[in-house]
Amino acid sequence: MEQQVLVDVRAMPPRERHPRIFKAWEELPVGNALKLVNDHNPKPLFYVFSAEHPGEFKWTMVEQGPEQWSVLIERVAASAPAADSTAPAPRPAWAKLNSSSVVDAREDLRAGREPFPAIMAAAAQVRPGGVFVLRAIFEPRPLYKLLGDKGFEVWPERLAEDDWNVYFHKKPESAGGCGCGGPGH
Repeated sequence: MEQQVLVDVRAMPPRERHPRIFKAWEELPVGNALKLVNDHNPKPLFYVFSAEHPGEFKWTMVEQGPEQWSVLIERVAASAPAADSTAPAPRPAWAKLNSSSVVDAREDLRAGREPFPAIMAAAAQVRPGGVFVLRAIFEPRPLYKLLGDKGFEVWPERLAEDDWNVYFHKKPESAGGCGCGGPGH
């Protein structure tokens, strides 16, 4: 590691923290690192990095509270080229349905609390053809495969920089099938 850039966000209002961190990240050359100092566990930020910068960083927890947390975020690869700016997919008909459940994870994510158990509990309650909505502060791409493997399709809706509605629709089971996915079923 060549150099460290210190980003101490403890005195900043929460809405300014992620933009400051990602501005510093964008300016960081490969081989250098950000040392982030925060007043709570930055675990939700790890999920954002995992979703938006896969393979580009190494995350090392340095200090773990209770008053102060610090993490070293090393840039190990350059950012992938930006994808073509295509319009978002149109809202599918199922995303217009009244959802049976809404999980609002925004405050938990901002406070460093883990919303995963609540998300999985909501998903477990959805019947085939049903929908649940996740409110989040970033697009939770790691959940797409996990819930896709459980029979869900997804449609994300970005409302603001740190405000997302993500619709998860449990696909109806095929007629006559057992839903087990085994051969010949």
